[in-house]
Amino acid sequence: MIRLLALCFVVVLLAPAARADFVISNLRFTLYHELGHAVIDQLALPVFGPQENAADSFGLVLADRMHSESELARIITDMTALARLEAEEELFDPWDEYMPGAQRLARAICLYYGLNAEARLETARGLGMPTGSKRGCAEDARATKAAWISVLRRLTPSEGAAPVQSLRAAQRGKALRLLAKDIARINATLVLPRAIPVVQVDCGEDNAFYFDIDERIEFCSEMIDALRARSPG
Repeated sequence: MIRLLALCFVVVLLAPAARADFVISNLRFTLYHELGHAVIDQLALPVFGPQENAADSFGLVLADRMHSESELARIITDMTALARLEAEEELFDPWDEYMPGAQRLARAICLYYGLNAEARLETARGLGMPTGSKRGCAEDARATKAAWISVLRRLTPSEGAAPVQSLRAAQRGKALRLLAKDIARINATLVLPRAIPVVQVDCGEDNAFYFDIDERIEFCSEMIDALRARSPG
C-alpha cells in the first residue's frame, strides 16, 4: 500500500511537468516553423512545393541544430502527441495549403530520424516510423539538410560581431515568456536581414502566423489554453 501511494505521489508530481513540456515543445516548433516563413520571405528563397512543407523542414533542421538529443526527442514526441489528437478532428480538404496532418507528422518523424539516424532509430520507431522507411528518410534528410544548411550559413553571425536581435519579442504574453530562452538562442544563432517583431494577440482561434506584409510573427493567446487542454496527464 505504501509503495502504491508513493507511486501515485510521483505521478502527481510528474503530471504538471509533462504538461509544461508538452506546451513548450509545441510552442517551440511553432516558432521555428513561422521563422521558416520569415527566412523564405526575407531572403526571397525559391521554394519548390508548398511553402508550409518548406517551413516545417526549416523548423526541424533548425531544431536539430539548436537542441540536444534529449531535448529534440522531447519535442518530436510532444509534436506527435498533439498531431494525433488534432487528426481526430481533421476534415480532409484537398485544397488545403497543408498536407494532411498524418502525412505531415510522418514526414516530421522521418526528417527527425534521418538528421541523425544512428541515434534516433529507437525513438522514431516508437513514434511509428516503419523499418522500411529508414533508407528513404535518411536520404530525404540529407537533401533537406544540405539545402537549409547553406541558408543558415548565410544567417550565421560573424565571429566577434555585436549581438543582434533578429527576433524582438513583445513584453507581454504567456507564449512569449515561455519562449524567451528560445528566442534568445535564436538571436545568438541567426542574423536576419531585418528584425522581426514577435507578438501575442487574441485571434479567436488556436494558431500562429507570419505576416509578410509587415514582417511579424504572431502567436494567438488561445494557443496556450488549447495546448494545455490537449496535454497528456
